[in-house]
Amino acid sequence: MIPMKIAKAFAPAHISGIFIIDIRKDAALSGSMGCGICLENGAITTVRPSDETIIRINGSICEAATTLSAIKSLTSKPVLIDTTLDIPVGYGFGASAAGALSASLALNEALSLDLTLKDISGAAHCAEVTNRTGLGDVTGMTFGGIVVRKKAGAPFKGIIDKIPCRDAKISWISFSKISTKSVLSDELKKKSINKAGKAKFKELLKKPTLENLFRQSRGFAREIGLMSQRVKDAIEAVEAKGGLASQAMLGDTVFAMNDNGALQEFGQVHENRISLAGAHLL
Repeated sequence: MIPMKIAKAFAPAHISGIFIIDIRKDAALSGSMGCGICLENGAITTVRPSDETIIRINGSICEAATTLSAIKSLTSKPVLIDTTLDIPVGYGFGASAAGALSASLALNEALSLDLTLKDISGAAHCAEVTNRTGLGDVTGMTFGGIVVRKKAGAPFKGIIDKIPCRDAKISWISFSKISTKSVLSDELKKKSINKAGKAKFKELLKKPTLENLFRQSRGFAREIGLMSQRVKDAIEAVEAKGGLASQAMLGDTVFAMNDNGALQEFGQVHENRISLAGAHLL
């Protein structure tokens, strides 16, 4: 009989700056190329024995289709999954991926499944792709820092690199939600995203720095036409004060470095540091 215990795991938030969609028949080989930043905010999930599988997010029972798909691919045992998110859902922080990845890590420990990180992160990635809640977030979260995805696929099936960085402070402000699923289902938007993504990703790889990521990400966001007027105004305000800013993909959210107080006029500003660590047990 499989021993059961209570286990807890963390997955960082992930902001995509540039991405290129690559969907194939095999979810493990699907996803996106691109680059993003992990934050020390994210998801903490506790998994424990239960009579039926229940998922709670910030105390409320919910469907959480991506987490449920990941869990079901790893076990048929019923468990209680408690996820605490300190990032908003639907605003470009990879909340679905963070929930699924942290739950999968904790599940492996709670049920003594003895799986490797490749198996665990692969389950979360395939759940993301299948549910169209994201494409590359799980890969970024698995490794932490600033991850460059040079080939699409699950974390250990794609090709990744990292941009060396310190735990720099990132500020952000969110305005409204953008449905990732609706964007990924729109063929015209996908073509626009891939055209701009390939050009900006190429420029990033010529000079792989955090500062250039901001610049190329800003150009990418402008070209694909998902910027609201508030996002445009906030980015311009940050740049006017000597900072760097762009739009989080896919969300009506501005993230910035050295904003020098420019975001304060647009609403509540949050600050967090880049997470140099990937998802891990607690």
